[in-house]
Parts: sequence; C-alpha cells; structure tokens
Amino acid sequence: MAIYQAVEEGVGRKQKLLNLLKTGKKGDLHTFYPGYGYRFNAFAFIKISNKTLNVYAYDRSWYERDHHIVPIAKVTKDGIRMDVYRGRWQSQGNQIGDYAYWFRAFLNLGMIGNVSLRYLRKYTLMDCNGTEVATYFPLKIDWDGNLVGRVPKAAIKKAAEACTEDRRIRNNNARSNYQNTRVVRLMKLAESTGNWDKLKCSDVFCLNNVAKRTELIEHFGIDTILATLEHEVVDKEVIDGRKYELLRFAMPSVRRLVDLNTRNEETVTSTRPATYLKMINPSTGESCVEGIPNNKIEWKSEINMMTVREALAWRDGDDIYNVPVALT
Repeated sequence: MAIYQAVEEGVGRKQKLLNLLKTGKKGDLHTFYPGYGYRFNAFAFIKISNKTLNVYAYDRSWYERDHHIVPIAKVTKDGIRMDVYRGRWQSQGNQIGDYAYWFRAFLNLGMIGNVSLRYLRKYTLMDCNGTEVATYFPLKIDWDGNLVGRVPKAAIKKAAEACTEDRRIRNNNARSNYQNTRVVRLMKLAESTGNWDKLKCSDVFCLNNVAKRTELIEHFGIDTILATLEHEVVDKEVIDGRKYELLRFAMPSVRRLVDLNTRNEETVTSTRPATYLKMINPSTGESCVEGIPNNKIEWKSEINMMTVREALAWRDGDDIYNVPVALT
C-alpha cells in the first residue's frame, strides 16, 4: 500500500483550499508540492467560481504547454473530480487499471484520507475506504476517500481478475515449493541411508535447483528418465551397422519469473520441446542417449533439427555428416 504525507500537513492543505473556495477571489491561487517520489511535480489550485477550483498539474523539470491550459482536476467543498490526462510524458486514464501517475502524486499531498493504491498483476487497484476497484477516470471522490457516483463495471471486473490471478499464482508457487521441498528432503534421506527407493524419475522435474536436478539425473540416468516421457521418433537410420533414432520429447519445465517492476514472483510449470539422439550399440544392445539442440528459429516458431544425420553432424562439429572411413 502507498504511504502518503503526514495527515496533519494534508489537513492544513485541505483547509486552505476550502478557505479559498469560501473567501478567496476569482483567480486566487494556491500551489502545493507533493513529497518523496514526486518532488518535481506541483499542483496549482486556481479559483474559477464560488464553487470550483481548477487544478493544474505540471512537472517542474520540463515545460509542456498542456500543463498550463488543461486542468487535471476540479475541487469543490464536497471533494475532487480527477480527469483523464494525456500528456506527452506522464499520462493517466487511458485505460482501466492505469498506473495513474498524477493521481498518485495528488494523493501524496495528503488531503484525501483512507485511500491507497497498489499494483497487482498488470493493474493498479485503489482501495477507497475498503472498496477496492481498478483505477478509472474521470473519478469522483469525496474528502473522506469515498467513491462518488457509479463505478464502471470494468473497474470492478479487472480488480476481481487481478485478485483471482494473484491467488492462482500464489497457490501455484506454494505447490511448486512444496514439491521442491519434498524431493530435496527425500534426496537428503537417500544420501544418508543409501536407499533411493522413495524417489521417482518424475521427481527430477519438481526441483528448482539445477545442481540438485543434475544430481538426481545422474542417479537415474538420462535414458531411464526419458523412457518415462512420451516421445516422438522424428527420424531413424542405420549407419555403418549402428542404429540411430532422433527423438523429440515434451520435457516438463519449471521456471521462476520475476516482474522487475513489482518484484512479484511466479512459478510457471509448462513443457518445452527437447531433442535427443539415441544410439544403439550393435554388439551389446546397450543404448546411449545424447542431448541435441532444437535449433529453434524463434521468429518462425520452427525446429529445424529433423534428421539423424543433422544431429550427427552437430555432434561432430561439421555442417554435413560424413560416415567415418576405416583406415588400413
């Protein structure tokens, strides 16, 4: 939740505006400056009638003509009407759930109590005396922080969507953390007792730590793990008496995504294509599996590793695979 300037300072500013409305002359002006985080901003309150003050918002670090001709809000004895503003640099109100830069700066003046803002899953939500909706403009609010007039259905809907999505992500993270903790605990137990029976191949995909995941892969063997997954035989060929198969797997993937703006973290469980070359020793019948790059062309969403010979060429570091010739 956002923290704004001291209540005492805000009350004093509010009283000055109400006195300006009551006893000031048309054209009289009060200018207030927000606090920390908005020190380059300012709000000019100009009396235009016995009932209304026009509010002009501007940034002291550069000049923008619209700052001086387009009011961002109107003030009356009952409260504030905050309008849409589409300035060149710091706009607000272009859509429901907008970041609402100037509204944030206005609240920082401390004149309106019981209102706070938070950014949640793509949307900015405002809590007005316990009623939380996505930001919308034009916005009418009284001096006590109560919303005035009809709240758009879209603002209510987007606030509910943000909360639902946040709850889903938190639950998903909790499940992922639980599974990761469970497998790590079983691995520690297996290492101390030498009994790995309680672990399964699928537990590899529950681990977040790469080192732990590698340790479990080494225990089971990559060919054993791959055998538990559904796969497609993309190509097969017998070369110089050796059997080769190019396999494609839908590999389970666990990723942690962090939003750099909000620091919100999400655990995403999905699948990604993985390509492996399987080689069968004709003498012993044993198989060996080796990971091969997909060579995915991102802008075309294509995977061009499609033949055994392409995989063998990649393994040998060549453009074209050449069958080895025995030297005599």
